[in-house]
Amino acid sequence: MSDQSTTFDLKDAITFLLKNFRFERYLYLTITLASIILLGILIYQLFQKQDYLNILAMLAPTGVISFSLIRILKMWTDCIEVLKIYISKNQ
Repeated sequence: MSDQSTTFDLKDAITFLLKNFRFERYLYLTITLASIILLGILIYQLFQKQDYLNILAMLAPTGVISFSLIRILKMWTDCIEVLKIYISKNQ
């Protein structure tokens, strides 16, 4: 077996992670923004019409917002884990 030393460049790693997560980041951010807009519309209608049945309709966008934000945070946690491994190897 040949002994190959692989070099790990931090800038390349960050670029790789951002490039590979680009679609997922944009997808979750779009879903989150759409949910926030929908939630704003529902809150506006709630105050305009005094119709409290709209409160039930607010549960769906808030759940989607929570799910999307959790996925975005997990994605960035994975990126930070890669950076921690890199830093611990180079110390």
